[in-house]
Amino acid sequence: MDNPADEKTASEGQSAMDLSTEEKGSEEQSPPEVKSKKPLSFHLAFVGLLFMVFIVSLDTTTLAVAIPIIARDLGGTTLESFWASTCFMLAVSVVQPLYLSSSDVLGRKIPLHTAYFLFVVGSLVFALAPNMATVIVGRTIQGLGGSGLDVLNEIITADMTTMKERPTYLGLLAIPMAAGALLGPIVGSLFTQYVTWRWIGWINLPLIGASFILTFFFLRLRPVDGTFLQKLGLMDLLGMALFVAGCAAFVLPLSWAGALYPLGSWRTLLPLILGLVVLALFVVYERAPAQPVLPYRLFKSATAITTFLGGFLHGLVTYTLNTYLPLFYQAAFYETPLHASVTLLPMNVMSLFFSCVSPISVSYLRKYRVNIWTGWVFLTVGTGLLHIITPTSSVHLRTGLPIVVSLGVGVLFTVLVLPVQASVASVDDTGFAVGLLVFFRLLGGLVGLAIGSTVFSSVFAKSIKVLGTLPSSLATLENSQAAVGFIPQLRDLRGQVGKEVLDQVTGVYSHSFHVIWIVLIVFAGMGLVASCFTKEVSMEKEELGRQRFEEVSPPSPHSDLFHPTHTHAMSLLRSNGVPSSCEPCRKSKIRCDHAVPCGRCRRRRKPALCVYQPAPMSKHPNRTDRSSTDSISCGSGSNITASASLSSAWTSPLPPPSLVTPPLPPGHLRDRYLADSSHRGTSTPSTGVFGPTSYLSVLRDDIDDGSSSIALFAKSLQQNTSAIIDDSQIQLGAELLLILLDDFALYEHMATARFDHCQGDLFCPPALRLILSSIRTMLHETITEPANPLPSLLTLSRSIFTASSKPLVVDPAITPTEYFSCMPNRWEIIGLVFAVIGSSACLLPQHDLAAKGLAAVCVSASEICLRFFDYTGVISEQLCWATLEHASLLTLLYGDYDYRPYKSLSALITLLFTLGYHHRDATSKLPFFRAEHRKRLVVATYAMDKGLSTFLGRPPRMIRRYITIDPPLDIAFTDIIASPEVLDAAMARLDSNGWNAEGATPSDFDRWPETAKVCLFLHMDSLYNEFILQRILVQRTSASTEKLIAVAHELLDNLLLLIANRAVGGEDGNSVVWIISSLGLPPAGVLAIELLHQFQNPDSHFQSAGGFPRSEIIQNLSRFAADLEYVVPRQAGNYDVCQQARSVIRHILDRVLGGRGPVAEAGEKVGAGEEVEDGNGRGDVGGGGPGPGFVAGDWMSWDFNAWMDEDSDLVRWLHSFE
Repeated sequence: MDNPADEKTASEGQSAMDLSTEEKGSEEQSPPEVKSKKPLSFHLAFVGLLFMVFIVSLDTTTLAVAIPIIARDLGGTTLESFWASTCFMLAVSVVQPLYLSSSDVLGRKIPLHTAYFLFVVGSLVFALAPNMATVIVGRTIQGLGGSGLDVLNEIITADMTTMKERPTYLGLLAIPMAAGALLGPIVGSLFTQYVTWRWIGWINLPLIGASFILTFFFLRLRPVDGTFLQKLGLMDLLGMALFVAGCAAFVLPLSWAGALYPLGSWRTLLPLILGLVVLALFVVYERAPAQPVLPYRLFKSATAITTFLGGFLHGLVTYTLNTYLPLFYQAAFYETPLHASVTLLPMNVMSLFFSCVSPISVSYLRKYRVNIWTGWVFLTVGTGLLHIITPTSSVHLRTGLPIVVSLGVGVLFTVLVLPVQASVASVDDTGFAVGLLVFFRLLGGLVGLAIGSTVFSSVFAKSIKVLGTLPSSLATLENSQAAVGFIPQLRDLRGQVGKEVLDQVTGVYSHSFHVIWIVLIVFAGMGLVASCFTKEVSMEKEELGRQRFEEVSPPSPHSDLFHPTHTHAMSLLRSNGVPSSCEPCRKSKIRCDHAVPCGRCRRRRKPALCVYQPAPMSKHPNRTDRSSTDSISCGSGSNITASASLSSAWTSPLPPPSLVTPPLPPGHLRDRYLADSSHRGTSTPSTGVFGPTSYLSVLRDDIDDGSSSIALFAKSLQQNTSAIIDDSQIQLGAELLLILLDDFALYEHMATARFDHCQGDLFCPPALRLILSSIRTMLHETITEPANPLPSLLTLSRSIFTASSKPLVVDPAITPTEYFSCMPNRWEIIGLVFAVIGSSACLLPQHDLAAKGLAAVCVSASEICLRFFDYTGVISEQLCWATLEHASLLTLLYGDYDYRPYKSLSALITLLFTLGYHHRDATSKLPFFRAEHRKRLVVATYAMDKGLSTFLGRPPRMIRRYITIDPPLDIAFTDIIASPEVLDAAMARLDSNGWNAEGATPSDFDRWPETAKVCLFLHMDSLYNEFILQRILVQRTSASTEKLIAVAHELLDNLLLLIANRAVGGEDGNSVVWIISSLGLPPAGVLAIELLHQFQNPDSHFQSAGGFPRSEIIQNLSRFAADLEYVVPRQAGNYDVCQQARSVIRHILDRVLGGRGPVAEAGEKVGAGEEVEDGNGRGDVGGGGPGPGFVAGDWMSWDFNAWMDEDSDLVRWLHSFE
């Protein structure tokens, strides 16, 4: 409902402007949480994963009861029987981390299909085995495949789901896992007794076939970038070899300890110690690789460490109980394996129930620690209660007591994975963390089996000796190693051996198993203690990793993307004008249809690989006139104003957005806006972006008389918001949403990929992903008819106008995830997204006309979203975000010297001062992350104001003494919105003034490959500050210029060194352009003018110990002029100003080296007060400027000075030389 305070304000005739996002405590509730709908392919792929889990769980438990029958049929020895029963688990444990590492580097599909193949081959070999050796080989191959299936199902589930929704899917995964463990012994017993044991292998084939079909056709995960050979080169092969060798040497003796050889035997200890040594070497080596098998970063969280330890202990207790509890029932109560499985059926059923219910309860409680503590308590207490069960216990007791253990086993099996996933610093590490937990659980099981075997053998050997001499039929038991294998024969001896003797033997068995329970109580108690150190990390994360599930939707009827008439606009053109082929078709030498993606790649279901790479260019294309404008076709009659660079075809190697190709409803965006603005009485759009508030009107040079924003503001007080927003605006908003909808996946990728090249001023990747995810959810939830989305978008556009005309009221206790996800239905956020997409088009490496054109389109769309607030009358913090990103996009597209970003920034500064964000508010109840984000907004605006004012030679509008807020803390915003543990660790690194006490460099330096080059840039920044100080000193005190020249010379030397190494900004060169224009042009201009001064006044003496280094300066200026021409890309916003500066420097060099040139004549004309016209017909009057001394050396004067401080005018300075 509407805010009553707002209604009262409007009724009293006060300002209709609402200062939003302030915590007013109104009754207005936040919009309900919208759950994203999963496509059908997602559910089918998940069913394939369920099959996969069931297969592995079933196959792990079926063979144990069949080994004696298999050994009897194939004439196997005791040693062969041992290896047949243990080789599967050994293979699973040894290679599981290899699947983790390879799936992270190669992608999930290749390891998954490899695991399918190995499992099928192993099942066939096992089912057709003629002898025990073949059975062992088949089970080993099955283990190599089952290892991948076991770990990849949880990793892929983590890829497909967000942290917020994952507990529900973990509960679903627990159903086939527990069902397989429950049915495995029963199915194995039925097959061996009534059919044949070979069906244990055959039954896998139809199940694995169903799983493979579902995952092959419907599991669409985002591929990892790079070719196969490139990804293969990233794999830590040496680390894998060390791990396999060390793990095999460590696990093998654990498997035979107490079964083949005693634990104290040299045959057990020697490989065990050797394996530990190799594993220690592996741990030390893992610090070096870029893609390690065991990433150290996963162990930086205390929660992760305690959970890995808990997984190890849980596996130790659970696997030992599952192995020895059925044997205990067979020995103490003379049950058959099938009867023992039926007796323990209630325990297994309840374990299945609790493993499913526990994660679902977490999804409602949003907390997991209570479940973990409950699980450990029941596991510890239940294991202790097993000690009560004796050979004389009733059926009800031995059936009911294990249920207590099952609660702990089931709860921990599915819930332990949640704190590991919640504690990872990066969402891309989630799969790795899950896999490590699975590995530690399995490793704990192997250690537990070894401990159980050793304890049983030791206790049994001592206890059996107390009985004295045994009958000949029981003489085998004098060797404790054969005690477990003798258990099935106890049933047959009940009529042959006296009851008293047999009861004494079963008592020895019972006592040996009871000691195992006591040992397990200790380990379960350790797990309970460790769980107390697990922290409650927020699960409100909706991020997806880089290998997320992607739905490939059919082409929309509105986009007409694959129509043959549009293929010319979708691929790159060769030098002869022929469209180029995509990379897969080019490498296969197959004819390509040039679509994006092409038909062949779509048929192969590999659209992500269909990319078009540009051919190397031998000549620079002619640069178009940047001052002209053109329009981008949006289909039939739909255009958006853009630069003339869009006149050429779309040539981006990225899939083109449908802004270029699809038809839209009649009436293009610019014409719609111009027609809509006619009610103001003016033929051109108003310069204000706030309409009724008219805050930008004070900065206008031409305020309209009867149609000014102030008049509209007064009129708006008498009108309802819905009356101001007419149908044309709603239609315009729907068109914007349609543009966003058609290619949202591409835009989302571009918006997040820009952080690889620029960290940004305001948003970190997690926050931006939350915003994009909420918009995607809103769009998909709205569209009821995908074939005709426009009616739904019209409704959505109207609702967005309604929401945008009200203040956004949020709970003061809101979390970062909730905050950045609660505002998709506002035009500020839609405009913000368009601005971010446009910035990404400028920042990403694909510098071509298409990227430039997309940026121009986004400028228009972002501007339209901002102008919608001419009608809503609301200003907000989110509007500040959108305006800042819009101004940043304008600087990237048109350059820092252009007046448009300066004008947009003026509106932003007015917004900030109006909202009072520049003042410290001691009574504010803002959450910590919002207060820090608001500080960063003010600081980013302050920095941009200084930069643009410097470029344009205008005084800055934000003065530090009027800003009373505290500076932001020296913490990355990613850490601020992360878990409390990460934030606490970051805060601990700060000193009392809020600075990082460890002296860490800014995060955007991380992408610079060498520390020395980072230090060089920092040194240049310091030199530039000194340059400015010397510049002002010379200008205002007539001091000597020698220090200024020296600093300028050193600054230019360092800049040339940095450019030569091309270390800044990677391939995109945006940082290079910025450094050249901001740190390079001022000292180059000073040196060039001083060089000209020395040439025109040969008698002047340069007061310096080394004299004026004329030849070195000429050489450096020549190199710098060449860099301005070839290093600065044509698509850069500051391209024009760099080329003007290059022209000035070259004219001066020509004059100095070649005699009288055009600079002298230009200087004389300026001194005489004549108009100097450049090649483009522009002119400037020099009468108000300096006299001839400007060119002759008096270049420090007030009007025409070296630029880059608050008194400079770069454009006038450059034009005077042309």
